[in-house]
Amino acid sequence: MSFADDRCIRPNPTLKGSTSVRNNPIDVFTRLATAENYDCERVDLNELHISLPGLWCDHDVSITWNLGTEQIQLFLIFEGKTPGGRSNDICRLMSLINERLSAGHFDYWDKNQALVYRNSVSLRGGATLRTEQAMDMLALALDAAERGYPASQYVIWAGKSPEDALTSALVDIAANP
Repeated sequence: MSFADDRCIRPNPTLKGSTSVRNNPIDVFTRLATAENYDCERVDLNELHISLPGLWCDHDVSITWNLGTEQIQLFLIFEGKTPGGRSNDICRLMSLINERLSAGHFDYWDKNQALVYRNSVSLRGGATLRTEQAMDMLALALDAAERGYPASQYVIWAGKSPEDALTSALVDIAANP
C-alpha cells in the first residue's frame, strides 16, 4: 500500500473522470455550420454532414467523432466516378497536390473509384475542440477541394497529364479570387 492509498488522498476509482461529461466536438461544427448558413445534417450523435459552397461546386463533407480514439475525422469525397484506365494518373495527381497541402491529404479509394480529402485532429487526453480549429479544418478542406476538384476534372475528362492539370487548375483559381 502506498502513502497516498494509506492516507486516502487518491481519488476514488469508482468516480467517473472528466470523459463522462466531455463535450462532443461535433457540436462545435454544428454551431459553426449554423452560424455560416451551411446546409448540414446531424446524422447521429457522432457524425455530421456539411455542404461547403465552392467555386466549382458544393463540396460534401462528413465529420465524425470517434470517442474511442478521441479523434475528429473529416472526409470530403468528390462526386462521380473516374473512367476506367485513369486511376494511375489520378494517383499521380493526388501525390502532386498532397505535396502542396499544409494539412490533410488526398487518397484515391479504388474500391469506390472515389477521390477523398482526409484530415483528422487528435483530442487525446481530454482536449477540447475550439471554434478556430473547426474553422481551420473546414477551410483547409475547402482549399484542398478547390485545387483538387478542377485538376481531377482536367485529368478525367480533358485527358490532361497530372502536371498540366494541376497547373491549369491553379491558374483557374488565381483567375477567380
